[in-house]
Amino acid sequence: MTIDKNTRLIEVVLNRPFWQSFTYSLPPGLDGGNLVGCRVAVPFGTHRLIGYVWGYTTADKTNALEVKDVLGRLDANPLLPGSVLELTRWAADYYQAPPGMMMAAAHPPGISGKAERVVTLTGKIDPEHPFSTFLPARKSIPVKLLRDSMSSTYPLERELSVLEKSGVLRTIWKPVSGPKPVMERIVEAAATDSTLTRRADAMKRTAPRQAEILLYLATCEGPVTRRQLIKTTGATASSLSGLIQKGIVKESYRRRCRESLIRSDIEKEKDIPVLSEAQEHALGVITKSLDRNEVFLIHGVTGSGKTEVYLRAISEVISKGRTALVLVPEISLTPLTVSRFNRRFPGLVTVLHSGMTAGERLDSWNLAKLGERRIVVGPRSAVFAPLPDLGIIVVDEEHDGSYKQNELPRYNSRDVAVVRGRMERIPVILGSASPSMESYGNANNGRYRLLELDSRIDGIPMPSTVLVDEGSMHHPLISDELLKGIGRRTARGEQSIVLINRRGFSPTQMCRNCGYREECPNCGVTLTYHRKGQVLRCHYCNHWKAAMLRCPQCGFDEFAHMGPGIQKVEEYLNKLLPETRVIRMDADTTRGKDAHWDILSRFAKGEGDVLLGTQMVAKGHDFPGVTLVGVISADMGLAFPDFRAAERTFQLILQVAGRAGRGKIPGEVIIQTHNPENPLIKAAANHDFADFWKRESGVRNMFGYPPYGYLVRFVWSGLDKGRVHKAANASVRGISRNDGSISDVLEAAFPRINRRWRWSVIAKSPSRKTLAGISREVMKRFENAFHKGVRLEIDVDPYHLL
Repeated sequence: MTIDKNTRLIEVVLNRPFWQSFTYSLPPGLDGGNLVGCRVAVPFGTHRLIGYVWGYTTADKTNALEVKDVLGRLDANPLLPGSVLELTRWAADYYQAPPGMMMAAAHPPGISGKAERVVTLTGKIDPEHPFSTFLPARKSIPVKLLRDSMSSTYPLERELSVLEKSGVLRTIWKPVSGPKPVMERIVEAAATDSTLTRRADAMKRTAPRQAEILLYLATCEGPVTRRQLIKTTGATASSLSGLIQKGIVKESYRRRCRESLIRSDIEKEKDIPVLSEAQEHALGVITKSLDRNEVFLIHGVTGSGKTEVYLRAISEVISKGRTALVLVPEISLTPLTVSRFNRRFPGLVTVLHSGMTAGERLDSWNLAKLGERRIVVGPRSAVFAPLPDLGIIVVDEEHDGSYKQNELPRYNSRDVAVVRGRMERIPVILGSASPSMESYGNANNGRYRLLELDSRIDGIPMPSTVLVDEGSMHHPLISDELLKGIGRRTARGEQSIVLINRRGFSPTQMCRNCGYREECPNCGVTLTYHRKGQVLRCHYCNHWKAAMLRCPQCGFDEFAHMGPGIQKVEEYLNKLLPETRVIRMDADTTRGKDAHWDILSRFAKGEGDVLLGTQMVAKGHDFPGVTLVGVISADMGLAFPDFRAAERTFQLILQVAGRAGRGKIPGEVIIQTHNPENPLIKAAANHDFADFWKRESGVRNMFGYPPYGYLVRFVWSGLDKGRVHKAANASVRGISRNDGSISDVLEAAFPRINRRWRWSVIAKSPSRKTLAGISREVMKRFENAFHKGVRLEIDVDPYHLL
């Protein structure tokens, strides 16, 4: 197209793995208002996509031959509040993430991606018109359907234009997929309350069911749903229809909000507790800062009452007419946290998490945006919740690694929350019994304010700890001490939690004769053995096959199933303690919608004696009946080739140990380990964070790891191993900085995932600015030298190095 000085040019970002924006011209009819952040439909190759307006540009910065017109504008104003839009732009820049993907992450699901043009009937159309049979009232149909139904010579666009100008129909662009609004029928009075009451009295004998309807409408506030009205009054649909025909009541449609059910059956309702002296102090410090930005790190032992401090601080914010955002690590924590917050603030809480349907998430997102729910609770992506007049942000269990998104767009929601607090000039509370090295380092250097809760509430003691050497156990998986401990608790009507620390380690099927193990053909990693269904599965690309009956290498038919598989532990517990009811909580048992709620609710009601699981049983649960916690293979995570291995292992043990003895009965923790003399294991057993910090910070400081330095990880991947290696070398060759270092190009710890070969580089520096410069240089080199079939991913502040 021809570009002149009057042509309006905009930059559009797409929900695709592109770092750059794309230039389009904006037709005059689509201009006006606040355009930046709005969704637009644009042509992209042979597709029609929905993108986000990233900004404006000028003719001298673009190539006129490549500029295409925007097809349509979907929003009159941006869906995101200005503060969230600014936060999203910051996150895309800091994390070197594709901006369109970061924008999509900040919006509810299903409103971006591919676009289609639809037509809706808005007036009366001639019954003889060829469109008439395709255009039912109040229903949109794709323009493509009309085009496919007409002859190739039919002037479709001209006819659509004529009918649109005459008000018969309208055409718009919309997402191809996504949640559709749910409508419900509502009934309301068409007369005054007194008139309804008189009519009801007159109809009591001749039409008693209609009289009940009128009386109900006369005494209720506002309209009611048709279903609720019929159910409550016992009337029939025909009775209601008769009243509508008489004009006494009227019926219409309204959009029904799909909000995820908030259940309160996870724990018994408790009275609001009296605060301890330490809690009072922490709350007082926080409430004095509600009118400004400050970051507080609450370091409180498990059971010290951190959640109550959150609740009181949020209550102060709500009383001032503002809103609150509460982040939790993952869905498994959401039920308990939401239950507590909903009881304290009934009708004010909504949730946002990936376990909800797309429709539920969209409607909860809209409730938050409109201020109809003033508290949002959710995991990672909830950091972008569009709450108006936000007054406080809480990040519970701030140390948890699930706050870091490990696929595009990568970001750490804990750190994004801190930045959002600074942008909106509000306080941010980070809480943990085992703070991350970064947060505790920030508290030590004065960036954050440290608040200590060093004892449990109501004088409840910390649980005692027993270390068991797994090398001297009689049973291959469960020690005698743990078995006897579980048996005693079951007999007394108490409960136990058993954690299997197998992060990154899985049970495998190995030939007893030659040692052969089946590997994934796509990833090169050993397949995980699942006893239920006798399946071997790759947990990276989801490749699976039936378990081996004979070894394909030597023909032997006996196999060992190596590794502490959770199903194997469950089998042993059921066999050795037949009277004990075991509830398993892992990825296999929590796949269904609300599965986390159901499992935790059953355990809370006493329907199980043992809650057996992986990392998800260690986080945030408060069951007063649990008096024993067992940890199997506590030191297994230390074998990981990752600088965070010690920190993750310590945090996991400390967190799960804190689930014991939170009620009136003292708790006990039994830790099984091959290294009972390991200082880290001892520190976790003694609930001694100070000792762990002293040892680990010395190691981190020596090698320049966080919190004493910053990291960026670059990963190149592709189907051709040699081409990937060549691209990686070409991207970093010769780059150097005086205050930064770049590692050699090395094969990733997992060199092949989903058939893609992976090579990586780690850049390290005490300066974030230096790392940002290195990242831009690597990205520029990679883009300038086209590497067909090779993908580059940049991970700023990586949580994993595998």
